[in-house]
Amino acid sequence: MYIFGTQYLRGATPERDQWNRDMENMRKMGFNTIRAWLVWNACERADGKIDHDYITGFLDCAKKHDLNVGLLFHLHAAPDWAIKKYPQYFYMDEDHHPFVPGIRANTPSGGWPGLCFDHDEVRELEERFIRGVISETKKYDNVAFYEPMNEPHTWVDLAKKPSGIFCYCPASTKKFQNWLQKKYGDVETLNNAWGHFYRSFDEILPPRWMHSYSDYTDFRLFNMDNVVEEISFRTQVIKDCDNKPVIAHAWGGGAVTCSQLGGMAFDDWKNAKVFDKWGFSAFPQKASDCSSLALGCDATRCAADGKEVWQSELTAGINGTGLRQNGRIDDNTFYKFSLESIRHGAKGLLYWQYRKERFGSEFGGFAMTDYAGGPTNLSRCAEKLCGMLQKNEDIFNNYHQDQAKVALIFSIRSYLANWVSQGRGDNKYAVDSINGYYRMLWEENIITDVLHEEFFGDLSKYRLIIIPSPYAVSKKLAEALKEYIKTGGTVLSDPYFGAFDEDMKLSRQVPGFGYADIFGCEEDDIFLRDSVKLMAKQGPCQITGNSQMETFRNVTADVLYSYEDGTPAILCNRYGKGRAVLSGVNLGLSYSTRALVGDDFTSQDQGNSSMIAKKIVMDLCRECAIPANPCTAEGVKVSILKTEGNADGAVLINSLPAAATGEIALDAAYAKAETVLGTASAKIKNGALHFTLSEDESAVIRLHK
Repeated sequence: MYIFGTQYLRGATPERDQWNRDMENMRKMGFNTIRAWLVWNACERADGKIDHDYITGFLDCAKKHDLNVGLLFHLHAAPDWAIKKYPQYFYMDEDHHPFVPGIRANTPSGGWPGLCFDHDEVRELEERFIRGVISETKKYDNVAFYEPMNEPHTWVDLAKKPSGIFCYCPASTKKFQNWLQKKYGDVETLNNAWGHFYRSFDEILPPRWMHSYSDYTDFRLFNMDNVVEEISFRTQVIKDCDNKPVIAHAWGGGAVTCSQLGGMAFDDWKNAKVFDKWGFSAFPQKASDCSSLALGCDATRCAADGKEVWQSELTAGINGTGLRQNGRIDDNTFYKFSLESIRHGAKGLLYWQYRKERFGSEFGGFAMTDYAGGPTNLSRCAEKLCGMLQKNEDIFNNYHQDQAKVALIFSIRSYLANWVSQGRGDNKYAVDSINGYYRMLWEENIITDVLHEEFFGDLSKYRLIIIPSPYAVSKKLAEALKEYIKTGGTVLSDPYFGAFDEDMKLSRQVPGFGYADIFGCEEDDIFLRDSVKLMAKQGPCQITGNSQMETFRNVTADVLYSYEDGTPAILCNRYGKGRAVLSGVNLGLSYSTRALVGDDFTSQDQGNSSMIAKKIVMDLCRECAIPANPCTAEGVKVSILKTEGNADGAVLINSLPAAATGEIALDAAYAKAETVLGTASAKIKNGALHFTLSEDESAVIRLHK
């Protein structure tokens, strides 16, 4: 069974008198799974008294309609009795003001962000609630999974500019001090890293107001680890009570696409290790956001490290809330969002959400149904897609794709350096840089992995590794890349490699970590430049949408491109059996859509498409023998889903406003091609899949072996 369904219950909505009809309609559409938020203040309205009738009534209704249910413990919504009883446990902002819980977009019933879980008594309240709920829910065989926290991250106050970060209460401060002591061992080692003069760890307070790199980076890394500790605690409580899988998902495209990662402080790779299955949420708004959606999918797949991946919250297709409504997306865009998720690894698909929200700032938003829960073009598309997935579950439950030969590095330290550099504003440069590189590869149907700078595994399987935003890469990664290049690999780096050392201090030489010999140059200077002219053998060319322009001295590397004044701009150096390519301009940034796919942040930045930037990267891919685009039709995205069974699958997405005809090279023999979604014509001829797609159309082809 391919997991397919929707988010449904959240606090007061939908009301109980709607459950039976809605679930009956969901089952008719083929849905098999719904996700329900057990909002703390909706379920425990009096101290120690859980409303089991509300919870089990919902599960009984779902069971009647043969629907599995995932239960999320939404403990960010403190009950009013707890708010009144425990004001000493409120989160505290940097000015030492307690944050009184209230309404937030995803918690219209109030109580957000709950009570600070760094206090032991709050943990005891959480455990009591979880155990109390599961004492009844464990009796239900249609409870398919539990979630201990929605989109695990550190919460931020988005009403402040820059966003307010937390928590500065005594309990959180003490945990931060203990984390620092574990990391550094003694206070003199910390002083050397931070440039401070503390006498003991208990003198250290979390940084606030004006930025500094070393201390702020440690504060946010601590918060990331603190989130892992909390979800591990809740997960263990759940597992003590029931043997159902415990899953969770990353916020809005994951850490790689989060422009406020410094504030929200979460690490997909660390979080994913806690759970049985992993996923992410995504709220793209238009078809051109598909490359950002796909980036989040591939990063999530890599963070899961072999575990099953779900698209746990995919926009159901309404853009806008309240009085700022933009209407529903069209059918073709709905299919694109869904199939991008599936073809990049999602083995389950849950939409946000079934019904329009009746309360709070998400009023009228996000639903696939109309005001009364009736059908729309979106629900009809979902029904058609669901039917196709279930009929072809032998493919979609069991497929794999070829191993990626290209990898992008996600340097979380560089994201934090970007965030601090912008005065805690955002880390958009880092997000947009990886977005642009990924878009180049995605357009050419090149399978790509995303590697965390601390969790990267065997690098030797990649022919090309690209490092967007390399200014604060970890020492661990830098040392591993040296060996990778030495033994025959190729690395492409953006400007300012290793400018921050292991302690986030300024390196004494750039490139850092001893990479001057590897790149065959030293940095001379670095400037802010939006547009840069490069000189190539074929003549001048322009890079636009750039950020940095780095110049070099003591150059022993080959010069691939020069600046207008004839000085080196992009260098290639032989090191051991491999090559190290250093670009003085931000190639990825100059090809970024600037799109974000989280629901909390949107981007109005203008995207760029500097074709020379893409040419430089694609030339390098060819030199590294990266498998070329298997599809002859420009603008068509393709994935071949391979199985061990009697059939494989092909997902085709036409991103152009015109019909597309072409062929796809196949590396296996097939008897025939059958279109199972869409109207595409498809046939097997001379070892290739020949197809015609209508304008803007997506299709799924069953390839019979």
